[in-house]
Amino acid sequence: MYNYNELDQLVIKGSTRFQEVNFNQARLFQPKLNIIKLKGFQQLVDLIKQQESFSKHNQIPQINTQKNLPSILPYPPKAELITTSKKEISIRKYSETRVYGRKSFTETAEPHSLEPRRINTIRNKFAIKKALPNKQEEQNMFENPSDFATIISFSNLLMIIPQEKIVYKAFITKGNNGQLVRQLLKSRSWWILLDSPQIDVNLYWTQLRKQGFYKDLITLTGNQSTFTKAQKKQVYEKFKLKLEDEKYTNFVSSNILRVHNHLEGNFQISNKKALYYNMKSYYESIGQDPFKFIPLTFHIQDGIKDPVYQQFEEYARRNNINVWIIKPGEQSNRGNGIEVVNSISQVKRLVSYRELHSNGVKKTFIVQQYINKPLLYNKRKFDIRCFMLITCINHQFKAYWYQEGYIRTSCKEFNLDDTDCKYTHLTNDAVQKYSKNYGKYETGNKVSFNDFSKYVQEIYNLNFNNTIEQLKSLCTDIVKASYQHLDPNRHFYTFELFGLDFMIDSEFKPWLIEVNTNPCLETCCPLLSRLINHLVENTIRIAIDPMYPPPTKKKPLPEFKNNFELIFYTSLKEQCGKLPEIQQDDDDLDVDDDN
Repeated sequence: MYNYNELDQLVIKGSTRFQEVNFNQARLFQPKLNIIKLKGFQQLVDLIKQQESFSKHNQIPQINTQKNLPSILPYPPKAELITTSKKEISIRKYSETRVYGRKSFTETAEPHSLEPRRINTIRNKFAIKKALPNKQEEQNMFENPSDFATIISFSNLLMIIPQEKIVYKAFITKGNNGQLVRQLLKSRSWWILLDSPQIDVNLYWTQLRKQGFYKDLITLTGNQSTFTKAQKKQVYEKFKLKLEDEKYTNFVSSNILRVHNHLEGNFQISNKKALYYNMKSYYESIGQDPFKFIPLTFHIQDGIKDPVYQQFEEYARRNNINVWIIKPGEQSNRGNGIEVVNSISQVKRLVSYRELHSNGVKKTFIVQQYINKPLLYNKRKFDIRCFMLITCINHQFKAYWYQEGYIRTSCKEFNLDDTDCKYTHLTNDAVQKYSKNYGKYETGNKVSFNDFSKYVQEIYNLNFNNTIEQLKSLCTDIVKASYQHLDPNRHFYTFELFGLDFMIDSEFKPWLIEVNTNPCLETCCPLLSRLINHLVENTIRIAIDPMYPPPTKKKPLPEFKNNFELIFYTSLKEQCGKLPEIQQDDDDLDVDDDN
């Protein structure tokens, strides 16, 4: 236990001034005190309080020895308000401090034998100073440990070196709330917005992927350095990410760096038939039945002569299943071309069409078993929109799950007998907004996760948080099934934000429905005005800001709440291995859908 006699004053030295603190009945005596390392002021205060408590139960203190006080206290320090009987003192937070004894008593003096007068005439003072790391550590430390962009850069094994003067250029198309993206970039004064794309544009943000842009992307290299323990610790504490690699790349930020807001090869998950094949292949490779996670699916490529159609019809007749949903295998975003049917003969009629897409590619069909017992929200069908961000920077492939989404409701009560009404069965905003009941039950036909959670708890006595964890797991499976096929040319820097659609059946089991490139960012209600604004800001903070830091003299960005959670991380330096089932994109990528 600790022993002590008296401490009349404790002098705390901050960065610019001294502060004197009087602690009533907190008296510290340490005969051989020369130097003691402490980490943070609050631990010192807690130590003194422990000694004070001990003194109340011991009338005769024991002789102090230097081993009474620990040399190192636990990290990190806590900056808290210390209240005394006379004043309140705010203590600054430091990563490491040293306590120096300016005076010490004789080694043989016992505290209880000293006369009060003698004690009062001796003023034992201490100075607490910031202990700087050695020069090598200081050079490698973050200039600002709370800088989120710096943490992201380090997690991508990059040290981005800001320049004194630099300006970046962005071209952002008008469609899908491009105005919001422009507004958020405009708040960063080191960006300028272009009215038309230029050859030296740094950020090219469009609704549809521009394949020709990738040939101009630059592969960059830099000097290799070694992470210090302090850097690894800071990245882990801030971002909960362990830096396994010992090396990182020094990269001087430059206006030659270019990026597109779409991954090359993104059709591997946003194309319905490619998603089906990739998910099926992944689940079968790990010994799982894919149709426990996605609806039973048949991809019919050659009408009723296709052997897959014969398999479908045999299965449907044997199991007496009549309700199916038919989707175009290509170009079926915004609900285009989707039909719900209630007979095998209707499926046969639809897949018999021998039409071509506008780019000359033959149409194929995805036939899925309809989830005929969906969980309902106030007697109406709904689906769940979630978001996933993928970045591949310096060959560090990462996928992030956005922790907030929303519920999209239909306008009409669910009725399986009426399969012709799209307002009953398709919850896409592009479909529902044309209904006369749009917004009648919920503003913009949208429900927040919080409100939906209360609803299912009250009506079904179920915990929606458990379902969210299942959705997150399905999202991770999407990445595991496709990451080797995305960004096949392994560019230095690329990213994309995806929209994920899920459904829940009456047994509260989630199902993956589809993945969308260019997810809707429009704000048709207050819920989406808040959510989408934060989503895009979070996307820029992770995918753009770290690679385009402000000039050194610019004021840094304000703090914000990060809602993205890292769910997948791997290093991708090799070319794609096994070829995917769908090796090229059938979509018409040159369609200008910006208005």
